[in-house]
Amino acid sequence: MNCIAITNQKGGVAKTTTAVNLAAGLHQLGKAVLLIDSDPQANATSHLGIDRKRLKKTLDNLFYESDLDISEVLISRNGFAGLDVLPAGEPLAYAEQKLSGVPVKEKLLAERLAKIDRDYDYIIIDCPPNLGFLTMNALVAATDMLVVIKPEYFALDGLMRISKKAELIKERINPKLNLSGYLLANYDGRKNQHKAIRKAVKEKFPGKVFQTVIRTNARLSNAMSQGQTIFECPRCGFIFSIINT
Repeated sequence: MNCIAITNQKGGVAKTTTAVNLAAGLHQLGKAVLLIDSDPQANATSHLGIDRKRLKKTLDNLFYESDLDISEVLISRNGFAGLDVLPAGEPLAYAEQKLSGVPVKEKLLAERLAKIDRDYDYIIIDCPPNLGFLTMNALVAATDMLVVIKPEYFALDGLMRISKKAELIKERINPKLNLSGYLLANYDGRKNQHKAIRKAVKEKFPGKVFQTVIRTNARLSNAMSQGQTIFECPRCGFIFSIINT
């Protein structure tokens, strides 16, 4: 089982869009996939058309209800047999506070997933836009970390911090954690700034920048607002590009 944490400490860089559509794409390839929404904003949950206001149990409950079976929280996505969702809700924002006295609380998610990891080929975790408790839990549980980048100034500063965080986690807690690479999203190849930032990231992290980029496309937002993946949106083609330089 591969567990991929989709991360960046900044918001608005397309982490959720990447996580949801990566999960849906792997499902299209016949893989059994679990998507975990680890962001209190619950955008990945809403992206898949799940009404978070109707949810009785979310990821938050798994952190502090030790007797709760994870199967009671999982949701099977309608029309997508084999794609399950572990949803988030607003109370997730207070999970760290609720668990202030719990020892080794950064391993809670990994311990929960250990009971079901054989049920899935891939687990995709949509992380919140910070390096706090929830992201720490995701990185301790993950086998891989994928960092989504928006091509803007100061992007490198954030990458250095999250890369160092991952190295510490790998060294001290989770030796199986691998940095899969950096994925550029909201990319416009016509803009010199975007090309310059891509070049700078490739120079700073050689061999770690994906050749595939996610192009700027308003239809991605439209699909999200409709509770759809790009595979359900009839006009969402030509979003991905592969750059060979």
